[in-house]
Amino acid sequence: MSVTKATVHVCATISLLVLMVETVRAQSALALYGELDGGLAWLNNVGGRRQYKVTSGLIDGSFWGLQGFEDLGGGSKAIFQIERGLSMTSGNSLDDHPFYVGISSETLGTVTIGYQYDPIHDYLAPFTMTGGTGGTAFAHPFDNDNANNSYLAHNALKYESQSFSGLRFGGMYALSNAAGRFSNNRAYGVGASYQDGPLNAGAAWLHVSGVGSNESGAYDAMTMYGAQRSVFDAIVQSRDSYGVGVTYAFSGVTLGGAWSRSTFTEITDSNGGSEMPSMGFSNYELNAAFQLMPSVSLAGSYTYTKGSNQHWHLGGIQAVDRLSKRTDVYAEAIYQRSSNDAPALINGSDPSSSRNQLLVGAGIRHRF
Repeated sequence: MSVTKATVHVCATISLLVLMVETVRAQSALALYGELDGGLAWLNNVGGRRQYKVTSGLIDGSFWGLQGFEDLGGGSKAIFQIERGLSMTSGNSLDDHPFYVGISSETLGTVTIGYQYDPIHDYLAPFTMTGGTGGTAFAHPFDNDNANNSYLAHNALKYESQSFSGLRFGGMYALSNAAGRFSNNRAYGVGASYQDGPLNAGAAWLHVSGVGSNESGAYDAMTMYGAQRSVFDAIVQSRDSYGVGVTYAFSGVTLGGAWSRSTFTEITDSNGGSEMPSMGFSNYELNAAFQLMPSVSLAGSYTYTKGSNQHWHLGGIQAVDRLSKRTDVYAEAIYQRSSNDAPALINGSDPSSSRNQLLVGAGIRHRF
């Protein structure tokens, strides 16, 4: 009789342990995911010559990632995300995706710490073509407002609220990490978005100071402005970017618009170190997306950018055919025309030798 009781006790204990393991599993999750984007492109003028090239990330940068959470109880959970960008053409890894860990609460919002996107990405970019369906080549000249995520913030603390009747808001502070130089190479900004049925709107502001003044700070000078060095061989110490955007959806059509302003001050020549004039860019964009068929969508945009003494016109169109839930093919054409004294440079490409540049491309994307 005692053996039977012992056996029952052992079986009950094993069953309880199994139940506890299954409960723990149910309270946490881990996902491996990513995207690969490769294609072909033709440009009419790169340094005075035509260019044919294999592309990586013509719309979205290719990457892989790990994301997970652990339920902490009381409506809270620990979260993390690790992503690594990569080039489909060279195989090189890229630091263009976030790494962070944090705590999320159903009532209090989410706090994260790490290498992260800024409020421009979170609250303004979704209303632009480059931050929405269009991707890389539709970025405003030199990605001056960072709507295409040319750089992320190191040492960043972020907060994002839960939704209050469609309203969300948040902010970021990226520390300099320099002893005795708290304000050198730091960044901070805020943003908010609102959704009410078919109407969506958002606004954001970001300030960056002392860029590259220390190696452990919020931004590295080469990373932040590397894409512009072929045109503006300069180091920028301070910048402000801000803007607003709105979209309205109806009957398979989404109409949108965005305005942003970026100012760059404390500019020095990267060779001689001499001071250079401040620069400013204002971007005015109109965009639209159409769901032509269940698997086929069409989108386009026009942006006028006014610089300090220069201007740019940027227009493009893009078609996407979803072959499955994970795979699609796309084609696009983007044209940029600048004023006589300004370079034409479609984002992700090398500059034209004239005031015009045309890109025609096609590719395939797969998500896993």
